[in-house]
Amino acid sequence: MKRMGLFFLCLFLLIHTATAQSVICIDVHENGNAVWTMEEYLPLANQNEIDEWEEYIQSGESIEQYQYDIEEFRGRIEWFIILAELSSNRSMNAENFDLSYDTLNTLSGTFGIVRFSFDWMNFSRTESNKFFIGDVFSEGMILSYDNVLVINIPVGYEVESVSPDFDKRDGNRLIWDGTLARSFDKGEPALVLSHEKSDMGIWVLVLFILAAAVACVILFKHKKSSISGTKNNADPKLSPVATEILEDEEMIEQILIRSGGQMHQSEIVKLSGLSKSKISIILSKMKEDGKIIKIKKGKSNIIRLVNDNQT
Repeated sequence: MKRMGLFFLCLFLLIHTATAQSVICIDVHENGNAVWTMEEYLPLANQNEIDEWEEYIQSGESIEQYQYDIEEFRGRIEWFIILAELSSNRSMNAENFDLSYDTLNTLSGTFGIVRFSFDWMNFSRTESNKFFIGDVFSEGMILSYDNVLVINIPVGYEVESVSPDFDKRDGNRLIWDGTLARSFDKGEPALVLSHEKSDMGIWVLVLFILAAAVACVILFKHKKSSISGTKNNADPKLSPVATEILEDEEMIEQILIRSGGQMHQSEIVKLSGLSKSKISIILSKMKEDGKIIKIKKGKSNIIRLVNDNQT
């Protein structure tokens, strides 16, 4: 199985030139499949090289130093897939092979990019809501000084264990650039991924909602108690409007008692501070309840308490 140990080395050499930098990115999906992308960054030293590169990627014409073969790449990958199946005891296959080119302008210079990609089906093993990555690497690997490996884990998962430890992390991107280790043992890089623990966040939300509900109940009871305390002996089952009318009736009764039991309606309006329409509504109710009688005198009314209400 030593041939599998040369897996990454062969991939890098497939597109490698003396001064190029190479990156392998493994984008792991939640269904266990993975998209592999291998990029080689070719430094373009001057404008002539830039123009030559642009002409190459636009025309597709063969240039001696830029010759890449997608079929050779496919053949190597399919051979490595067979070895990975034997090593992991899982059925796998590779699909959607692609070869593309690009140009990257940075502060440090301009680079031509050669990009190979393919889909590795059944790349990782899943069990009990966990991902296990690494059993396809039967003989490990070695990172050279200009090679970088990136594994992009699925959103919503966290790293439960990893060997060897990654050098950097950018969100869900785990990066090995050789800072900590360049030699990987059999079955490495090895990762175990599990669902992120979000129970704490849910309980915080539940507690917040409960606290808000309790605060609303306390506020409602406090407000209800304040209203009840200002209603004298009003029936607590009455609505706020009915309770307010009872209070106004008591006020009018006191005005009539202090005036000897009767008074012009217009005077009641002045002394109560209430509107004519509201006084009229209250007096009509008091009349229906038998508390007062109305005596028509000219254009005005005299309001008189019935004998039972006088004190």
